[in-house]
Amino acid sequence: MAVSGKVVHYDPNRGFGFLAPEEGGADVFLHINDINIDEDSLRPGAKVSFDIEETDRGSKAVNVEVTEEAPADDSAGGSRPHRRDDHHGRGHRHDERGGRRQRGGLDAAAFTEELTELLLDADDDLTARQIVAIRQRITDFAVGRGWVLD
Repeated sequence: MAVSGKVVHYDPNRGFGFLAPEEGGADVFLHINDINIDEDSLRPGAKVSFDIEETDRGSKAVNVEVTEEAPADDSAGGSRPHRRDDHHGRGHRHDERGGRRQRGGLDAAAFTEELTELLLDADDDLTARQIVAIRQRITDFAVGRGWVLD
């Protein structure tokens, strides 16, 4: 049964990413070996239709089709520079327009995207299930403390 959702993250260099089901729940892992579409269409914010297959390593998306391209503007999750280039080691992030994001200035979705990038960079051996679980617990913690806007 096809599920509707959006692309949360896709890294063409690593060949995987995550899709968020429209009805909610955990993000679903997406791997290049399970798609037969142009990877360039898998930008954050693109609407997709996909089937979910359960594996021994967790849920993964198969039969992925892009139903609507990602919005052109950055506010809806469009293209952005690689985060590895944004690290300055000073406790502040600079957004793609050069402005600083102050503590508590990120919403939960933007925080989750930032956190996904950090987890993907941290360890190549993390599974999709581990990334989703860690990300959810940290996001809930940050929202509960008021560090991230819900």
